[in-house]
Amino acid sequence: MEYIHVSFDPHDIRDVIANGSTIGQTETDLILPSNYYEIALSGSGYAPPKWSGIISGTLPNSPLPITFTKT
Repeated sequence: MEYIHVSFDPHDIRDVIANGSTIGQTETDLILPSNYYEIALSGSGYAPPKWSGIISGTLPNSPLPITFTKT
């Protein structure tokens, strides 16, 4: 399994969407199988519109950081 940490705005928690399915919320560590993913957030008003790439080689204490910002 792989680990990611999706950041946005701690005062505006959003759903994290991976390949079209909700997998959790921002500001938490999330677990998913190694694969190619397109990661987006629920709602609008953030950038980039999506993050895409292969997620592999992560560790529980060293998740892949994915950051979105408000627009």
